[in-house]
Amino acid sequence: MNSVYDEVLNINIEQTLKTAGKFSIGHLSKPGYCFLPDEKAGAVYETMKLNPVITEFTVVENSVPIGFLTRTALNEILGGQYGFSIYSKSPIREIMKIDFLSVDYSMSVDQVSRLAMQRSFDLLYNPVVVRHEEKYSGIVTVKDLLDTCTKMALAERNEIALMRDNLKIGLFFMDRGCIIQDQYSRYLEELFSQNNLHGRSFADLLASSVTPNELTAIKDYFNMLVEGSFDQDMLDDINPLMELHYSGGGDSSDKKVFQFGFAAIERNQGEVFVLVSVYDITVKVELERQLLEEEAKRNEEMKTIFELLQADPRIFRAFLEDTEYEFERIEKILKDDTISAHEALVNVYQSMHAIKSNAVTIGQDTFGGKVHNVESKIKKLREQEEVPFTEMLNLTMEISRLIEEKEKFKTTINRINLLKQNSNVEGQNKMQYVLIESLAKTVGKVASDMGKKIKFKQGKIDNDVIENGPRRIIKEVLVQLIRNSAVHGIETPQERAAAGKDKTGTIKLSIKKEDGKIHVKLGDDGRGLDYGKIAQKALRLKLVKPRDAKNKSALLKAIFSPGFSTAETEGVHAGRGIGLNLVKDRVREGKGSIKVQSERGKGTVFHVYFPLSK
Repeated sequence: MNSVYDEVLNINIEQTLKTAGKFSIGHLSKPGYCFLPDEKAGAVYETMKLNPVITEFTVVENSVPIGFLTRTALNEILGGQYGFSIYSKSPIREIMKIDFLSVDYSMSVDQVSRLAMQRSFDLLYNPVVVRHEEKYSGIVTVKDLLDTCTKMALAERNEIALMRDNLKIGLFFMDRGCIIQDQYSRYLEELFSQNNLHGRSFADLLASSVTPNELTAIKDYFNMLVEGSFDQDMLDDINPLMELHYSGGGDSSDKKVFQFGFAAIERNQGEVFVLVSVYDITVKVELERQLLEEEAKRNEEMKTIFELLQADPRIFRAFLEDTEYEFERIEKILKDDTISAHEALVNVYQSMHAIKSNAVTIGQDTFGGKVHNVESKIKKLREQEEVPFTEMLNLTMEISRLIEEKEKFKTTINRINLLKQNSNVEGQNKMQYVLIESLAKTVGKVASDMGKKIKFKQGKIDNDVIENGPRRIIKEVLVQLIRNSAVHGIETPQERAAAGKDKTGTIKLSIKKEDGKIHVKLGDDGRGLDYGKIAQKALRLKLVKPRDAKNKSALLKAIFSPGFSTAETEGVHAGRGIGLNLVKDRVREGKGSIKVQSERGKGTVFHVYFPLSK
């Protein structure tokens, strides 16, 4: 009798495999939905609302695929509090994803499947875009890809053995009764920490990790799968096993988190089997948990700092002295062997209550809440006839953590006082200090992220201009120009060394009055503008006419256009084509003008002029 795999898949692709020993991905591709890059995001959104079958689309320019976006990603961008108002009138090219998987029509299914499975988890189920002679040809869904991989593996038994032994995904078939069939990936046994899964009930494997009600709901879901009367997208949306905390391996310390995928497949006789894929997402879930804890910790620290800023310094010093006294009293009580545990708890409870009352009185609610939680635990211990030693030890550790929190108060207060001192340095203009520090941090951040060495130099800064000029506009313009210089202008240390330059690049700023105007000058000693590269991009975006491809004035005007960027990839600091466009709009808002000087290999200087206020 043939195996379940043979009967379910009904393979008939031998003739196709003869062509070159491999099945081309082009044979699997099918037409997908496409939009032009300049179509407005809002119009695309409305089109997708009217066509629920569009779950993703490719952005195509001159028949070449340049971007990709799923319905979910588009909804996330436009569905936020201000997302639709910000992005709906923007061309889709500004929000499309450029890190999609695009392959040639002739590439084998085997190669594409490996590339697809190497993608990050959030991109794993996105379709693969297929090109033919670099032109858009169609898409291939991950389901079709997996189905074909399974068929090819069954057509060549040597390859299925290799896949079964090495594939880091749990794959198996189960029948209508949830029984695991005879062939499955070997990794499945490692995932479940159990051997010989053939013939076992998949529902029984899950039983120890879910409640009885949850298990009933899971079985109902399996019945919906095999009935075949429900849309697959809807079934994916209600999948009850998107995140299962599995504890059925026998070792309670070896808990894992799995994500399951299901697809019903009908064999010739009408019998339905379910193809199940299992992914171990333990590390991903743990990372998300840590990130949430860190965020909660940061929020708590910010709240504590805010509370400290609101407190009267003299009253807070008295609070610290009283708190330290009570903690010293608690330490003496806990070390006193002459009193009983219950007597010690009474005395400790009183001191904790005094600390909490003082904290809440002066507005230290965060610290007071933590003390309150420990106070509640002491109250429960007092109600016990006997207090175990381990409980007293745990209480001592919690009180030690509160003492550490109290010590952090001193560190935070010292930092706040230092900032106040810096802001009150004699002769130091506050606005100038804030501006220069903000710009210096911008340089440091971009340099660190881009792997570059950059020194920020401050030339002449006219305090009167900072105080009475268009300070906000000047700051916004300088932040964007500095980012532009750090990303596009300054070379990497290796590139600078090869060009005979110092490995550390320089960005220099001056702000002064000149000829009845405010003159803001920002220059770098980087690579200078590449007019050839600018011309290529400007022609492609139709920002200049072919006859102006060598006209520097026209090209300089183009670099300030929305969406223009020479960056190869889109990232946090570059690629969106919004920075210099923002500069142009802010300069216009301040009724100013801008001039650019650049020399290849020597650097670029931006001169921005604003009128003096009368």
